[in-house]
Formats: sequence, C-alpha cells, structure tokens
Amino acid sequence: MLALQAGGEPMYEALRYDRVRVLEGQAWRLLSAHAVHLGWAHCLMNAGGLALCAALGAGQRSARAWAAAITALALGVGALLMVASPATRDYAGLSGVLYGLFIWVLAPRAWRGDRWAWIGLLAVVARLGWQLVQGPAGMHSAWMGGEVMVEAHLYGALCAVALCLGQETWPRWRQA
Repeated sequence: MLALQAGGEPMYEALRYDRVRVLEGQAWRLLSAHAVHLGWAHCLMNAGGLALCAALGAGQRSARAWAAAITALALGVGALLMVASPATRDYAGLSGVLYGLFIWVLAPRAWRGDRWAWIGLLAVVARLGWQLVQGPAGMHSAWMGGEVMVEAHLYGALCAVALCLGQETWPRWRQA
C-alpha cells in the first residue's frame, strides 16, 4: 500500500474502483481499489489498522489463509459496491476490507470464550452501527481527503460473516 501511495495520482487513477471502467471490462479494479488511497493520511490510517489486525490475529491463521481472506473480502466489497451501490462511481481504500478482517480475526476467538475478543468484536459492530445511523464524522472526511464510504464498511463486515460461516468458525447452534 505504501509503495502504491508513493506512486501518486497516476497509480491511484490506474487502480481505484471506477464503476464505468469495471463495466467496460477492467474487473481488476474490484480488487486493486483496496490497495490505493485518497492520500497519505488515508493510507497510513489503513496501514495502521492492518498492523493492529495482524497483531490481534498473530499465530491464529497461516499466511495463505490471510491472503485468501483479504482477497475474498476485497472482491466481495467490490462486487457489493457494483451490485448494491450502483450510485457509487469511485472508491479507494482498505477500510471495507479492514472491517471484515477484524471480524474474521476476532469472531473465532470470541466464540471460544475470549472476553477481549468479544469486547473488540462488539466495538467493531458498535462503530459500524454508529456510522450507519449517524454517518461518518465530518472530520474524518476532511482528514482523509474524501468521503468515508460507510457502505464499504458494511459490505466488508457482511463478507466476513460469510467467510466465518464458510470456515465453520462460528459456534454450532444445534448439535446433530
């Protein structure tokens, strides 16, 4: 992400989610949009979130599992932007994927009874709920250099739930 950010505006323009260009066949933008950012503040904030998430999930899953989860979340958020948010013309940033990663990391630990994981998971869900009801804080948009896409956060969270269900990391509600 940092290297791509150093590439400046040309890198951003080549990789950001652009609905028209995706519809014209540039499908890679569904994935690449999550690696470019609106500016350095946005990039560093997301890099910090990724580092925190990696620290919380250290030793839980393999590098291959992380790569698969990040890819699945990025493609899921991109696809949901296309299908569920047709008015969204462009998007960049890792925050939608990050919301998903935090849930993907914390949910299995929470189900095993880790109190701190429950607190973290509830904090992520509460923040998302707050954003959906109140909208993003205006200062965040000004600081980042663009609008916060709360929908992407929701889509990342929903994709993480699907990942967790698919990986059977959620508790079994019924025993056979």
